Amino acid sequence: MNIWIEYWKRQPESTLNNHAQMRQNAKWIPPDESDITKRFCQNMEHATKLSQSLFDQGYHAQIRTDGP
Repeated sequence: MNIWIEYWKRQPESTLNNHAQMRQNAKWIPPDESDITKRFCQNMEHATKLSQSLFDQGYHAQIRTDGP
């Protein structure tokens, strides 16, 4: 089973909407394929630590696997 992380820079959040006066729901905008970076990991523990570190640096990270 292979484990990898796909990450990309987070988009700035809109300040027009807040929980008290929402004008519209936030919409998910998928990232461009050219903006996604992949990094392979040895085990799930390493992948979890790396994804948390990337999140703290301002990236959106997803852990992916190709098996169960």
